[in-house]
Amino acid sequence: MSSYLDAISAFLVKHPTGDFARGTVVFAPVFPVLLLTLLTILAAGVTITALANLRGMSRRDRMLLGGLRIGAILLAVFCLTRPMLVLTRALPQRNVLAIVYDDSRSMSTPDASGGTRLEAVQRAFGDSSALMTRLRDRFVIREYRLGGDSRPIASTADLQGQASRSDLGAGLAATTDALADQPLAGIVLVSDGAQNGLTPLDAAFDRLSATGIPVHTVGVGTAPFKVDVGIDALSLPTEVLVGSDAPAELTLRTRGVAGQRLVITTEVGARLGSVDTVQVRAGRELIRVPLTIPATEPGDLPVRVQVAPVAGEVTDANNRASGVLRVRAGPEKLLYVEGEPRSELPFLRRAVAPDSALQLVALVRTSEGKYLRLGVDDSLELRNGFPTERAELFRYRAVVLGSVEAGFFSADQLRMLQEFVERRGGGLLALGGRRALAEGGYAGTPVGEALPVELDHDDAGASATRAATRVHVTPTISSLGAPFSLGRERVTGWDSLPDLTVVNHVGALKPGAVTLLDADGATPAARIPVMVTQRFGRGHTTLFLPQDAWRWQMARDLPPDDLTLPALWTRVLRNLVDGVPDRVTLDVAPAVGAPGESRRVQVAVADSIWQPRDDARVTVRVTPPDAASYDLPVPQDLSAVGAFAVEFTPSSTGTWRIEARATLDDTELTTGAIAVVSNDASDPGSMERDDATLAALAERTGGRSYDIERLGSLPDDAALTESGVTARVSDDLWDAPLIFLLFVGLLAADWALRRSRGLG
Repeated sequence: MSSYLDAISAFLVKHPTGDFARGTVVFAPVFPVLLLTLLTILAAGVTITALANLRGMSRRDRMLLGGLRIGAILLAVFCLTRPMLVLTRALPQRNVLAIVYDDSRSMSTPDASGGTRLEAVQRAFGDSSALMTRLRDRFVIREYRLGGDSRPIASTADLQGQASRSDLGAGLAATTDALADQPLAGIVLVSDGAQNGLTPLDAAFDRLSATGIPVHTVGVGTAPFKVDVGIDALSLPTEVLVGSDAPAELTLRTRGVAGQRLVITTEVGARLGSVDTVQVRAGRELIRVPLTIPATEPGDLPVRVQVAPVAGEVTDANNRASGVLRVRAGPEKLLYVEGEPRSELPFLRRAVAPDSALQLVALVRTSEGKYLRLGVDDSLELRNGFPTERAELFRYRAVVLGSVEAGFFSADQLRMLQEFVERRGGGLLALGGRRALAEGGYAGTPVGEALPVELDHDDAGASATRAATRVHVTPTISSLGAPFSLGRERVTGWDSLPDLTVVNHVGALKPGAVTLLDADGATPAARIPVMVTQRFGRGHTTLFLPQDAWRWQMARDLPPDDLTLPALWTRVLRNLVDGVPDRVTLDVAPAVGAPGESRRVQVAVADSIWQPRDDARVTVRVTPPDAASYDLPVPQDLSAVGAFAVEFTPSSTGTWRIEARATLDDTELTTGAIAVVSNDASDPGSMERDDATLAALAERTGGRSYDIERLGSLPDDAALTESGVTARVSDDLWDAPLIFLLFVGLLAADWALRRSRGLG
């Protein structure tokens, strides 16, 4: 529609509508304004006087005739003011015009007009095309291909449509950086807009808008498809323990498949992980599908998800997605602190004993200054009780606080526990008990600040006189698919589990806290939060309110082989240590991509108390699947303290192994990851042309949007820019066809009115 409006505007007023948005209308009167005003008043007065003396016409006809004649006078005076449109135009052959072509796999999609989108681009922007000839007459052309980044090419013949990523934000930013020292008049982005980049589009739009460089977008492809199933995103956890069921989420975008059941296949490494199905309800729908991925072996495992094609799809290239799941081997150490011998600890230890990925170390106060230590590595561990140094505490990945009062810890130890979660990124689990939470004096302490619920100072010591409250625990909707949810084990349903008891009072949930288990309260509207969790700094805290979960194994009406309690404790503790960072962390982005796509390796280094350190010596060893290893020195990343970054470009397909080594204070720390390189790496998301994204990009940067079949005005529009080497030009508007047509129309209407009244 806009192209037709532009054509009409160009015919009537000599310029398309976009020129008026980019230019300024000014006036250069032929005579002084005062003289023109007096002449206008005089002409209008003569006209009115003549019509007043006219006989044979009604008062209404005289007013109509006067309006037509005064309109013609005003139109003539308007022409004498000499309106002009002033535009800033790029000087010929003095500026660079960058043309950026989307080279992702979505551009290989067959188009309704015949051939692929890439072939349509090569026809329109080929070296011998009329469009490129006109553009080269005005600009110095620089051409780039866009995938995960932007790279120069000689011509459209170099495009292959095989990039696994379409990162519009990163590609345009890389183009402007590459041409920062040249007079850049503008950028022409040729794409279907189906982007799945790592760079947030809003941030990229803002940066481009700030440069003042217009981006003209050329939409390629048919929109919309009648039938399509596309994977928008595959979300995987940061890392999980071996033996876990890793929770993942698949986001599907569907069109025209209402009522059909989609089959989703997940492969982990070389094994079949799962087969799931999902029912599509509406004709056009965004569906989030929870997946459970078995982490059966340690290491970085490639994950591939595929949705079976449906009849009528134009392409199934967007039915696949890949990722990397990081699986830790363990064992992960957890510190359990208990202020008195009670039944909870033995049951918890028995629950996790068969799990080789968890090591539970317990510190139990048996009397004043006396401790029972269980699960320690040697006789020196915890020999003086709870750690007094951060380096000692931070060796653990999670801490469980039982029925132990706040006074058991020194003020510095309470701060250490908060920093353990906030800075070290550890997990903290607080259990209910007579000496726990507010009743144990934690209100107002650093630990109390870290917990996901509000604690009241008035509850300190109240558990000694407060009667225990019986609660029947039920899961909330937020717990569905949670890492600790009970799964394939021989477990009893929630409705059949015995009641537990609570002796602690808790206040409102803190912002960001999520209730996973709850129970009936004093009123139907009041629910008791039984299990609550929240993020806190780099780590997370969890509250489990009952004091006697052991009843879920000792009740007489439960089967003797029931595994409800072991399953619950195992999954809660596994969730507690999942995602807890090491002193050196390694991230490769993107983890899955095509050959020739640049990868960014980011390393973060911290000391024994998890303070970021810039003075580490960091190297990255890259091992290709078909060649010898090589080392890359990793310079400091100035964007963050303790961060280091380097890029490399894998050329061959297969699994590339990356190992980071950091030397700090004569200690060498290592960690590893993988980068999967495949020609089949998908460009997930909708393959439909995204006109909204392309139009928004053009509007935010001062450019214009085009269809690839209608590019006739692109050379002229691209020349109207304030970027690069420019000159201001003006064009008269008084001689526009619209002015002539209006003048002729007014005179014709005057003649017709007089003729109809017999005045000749």
